[in-house]
Parts: sequence; C-alpha cells; structure tokens
Amino acid sequence: MSTKNKRGWIFLFALPCVILFCIVYAIPFIMVMATSFCNYTLTQSPTFLGLDNFKTIFADPDFRVSIINTLKWVVIQSTLHVLMGFIMALILRRKPKGWKFARVAYVIPNIIPTAATAVMYSLLLNPTFGVVKMLYEKLGIDTMQVVNLFGNSKYAFWTVTATWVFYSGFNMLIFLGEMGAISPEIYEAAQVDGATAGQADRYITIPMMKNAFGTCVILASVAMVSQFDIIYMTTRGGPGNSTLNLPMYLYKIITLENNYGKANAVGVIQIILGLVLVILIQRLFNQKKEIEEV
Repeated sequence: MSTKNKRGWIFLFALPCVILFCIVYAIPFIMVMATSFCNYTLTQSPTFLGLDNFKTIFADPDFRVSIINTLKWVVIQSTLHVLMGFIMALILRRKPKGWKFARVAYVIPNIIPTAATAVMYSLLLNPTFGVVKMLYEKLGIDTMQVVNLFGNSKYAFWTVTATWVFYSGFNMLIFLGEMGAISPEIYEAAQVDGATAGQADRYITIPMMKNAFGTCVILASVAMVSQFDIIYMTTRGGPGNSTLNLPMYLYKIITLENNYGKANAVGVIQIILGLVLVILIQRLFNQKKEIEEV
C-alpha cells in the first residue's frame, strides 16, 4: 500500500473522532469564549459588552471567596490526598497479610458515585437522626449540643473536604503501577549493600515516583477545579459562602441571575485556571521535558 493510500485511510478512520470532538468540545468551547463577552440571557440574544462581565465578576466578593476556596482545595488535594495514595501504595507493595483485600477495599469508595457519597455523609452527620446524635446519646451527652457540621460555617469547609480527601484509591493504583515498573535488581543491589527497607524507599522508590506524583497532582488539581456534585449535595456553597467554589459560583449565576454571559465568563476563568495549574505542575515535575526526551 502506498504512503498516499495509507494517509487516506488514516484520515478516513480519524474523521468520525474529529467530527465528534468538534461537536462535543470545540464548537461549545468557542461559543463559551464568544458569549463570555456578551450580555446573554434566556430572553435576550447575545449583545457584545466587551470585558464588562469579567469586571463585574472580579468586583464580586463571592467570586474572590470562590477562587480562594478552590485553590485551598487544590492544595489540600494535591498534598494530603496524593500522599495518602502513596503511603497506601508503599504499604501494599510489601504485600502484607490481607493486602489483596486491603487494595480492593481502598478502591471501593472511588467507584461509588460522588453524589451518593454526599448523600451518605449528609445522612450520617445529620444532627437530628445521624450517627453523631446516636453517639452523643450512647455517651450520655445532651443531644442539643450536636453540631450541624455541614450547616456551621466554622466546620463546613473541613467537613466537605473530609468527604473525599481520604479516598485516594486511584492514586494508589497509579503509584503501585509505577512501583511495579522498577526493576527488582535495583532493590536487590541495595539490599546487598546493606540498605534497609526504609532506606530503599527513601533513596530508590521515592525518587523514581516523580512522574507518578506529577500525574496524581494534575488529576487531583483538575478534579478540585471542577468539583461540584458533593458541594451541591451537602452545602450548596454555604453556609454563607464558606464552601463556595468556582463551579458553585457559576451555577448560582445561572440559576439566580439567569445570566449566561456572566456564567460563561466564569467558565472561561475556570478553564484558564485549570490550564495554568496543569502547566505549572508539569514544569514543577519536569514532565514535559522528560516526555520530549523519550
């Protein structure tokens, strides 16, 4: 088969994917970018406003809070969440007794829909009939002292964070896969030289996990920039704006203000934030440089 015919077949097989990509991603993205500079509602066709939507957004205190909360969750997820997965991978790599069961059990929460997880925690922590009230009753404590953890601005942010931050089963699997790719001969040589298991992890395993760390941090950061369902099902951004993030701020603009132009401007900021985070993380872990070298 000639090179020209090969290119023709490649183009033919790639065409459906390209069309689907344009319909599902490219065209909507262009429309979001264009209408973010417009006054656009359900009852009014888009009219160009320039940068007015962005000026209004940046002047809104709730937007600034949503950015801060989003970045807080990005930092927490990129550190504690990823670290939990790495620690579990280190433990399971040594294959202790019951390691297969532990591996499966640790992944199960990640395959449960996040909306179901939010409902579960809302019921468990309900101050009227939840587990917290039952514990207070068992301990003989006045149930009037039960705190609504999702409804109290002092605790809501950290309560919402706790609903997902420890479920790092996917990170664990990524780390386990990367650890499995390390040649056993390296560990054997270190053992011959008198290295302990802890020293082998410190000087061999951890330095060789850089790519896995970069991948997990990117996934964790992007997930937090787009986190919506758990927050919506538990606090809806409240109480006040204590758990308000960018997706919830965008949702409130659509539902309360019916302003699609302003909401799309928030969407553009969200996309830019995600891209900036990915680029910064890649540079931090030198992933792009290593990919090019490969």
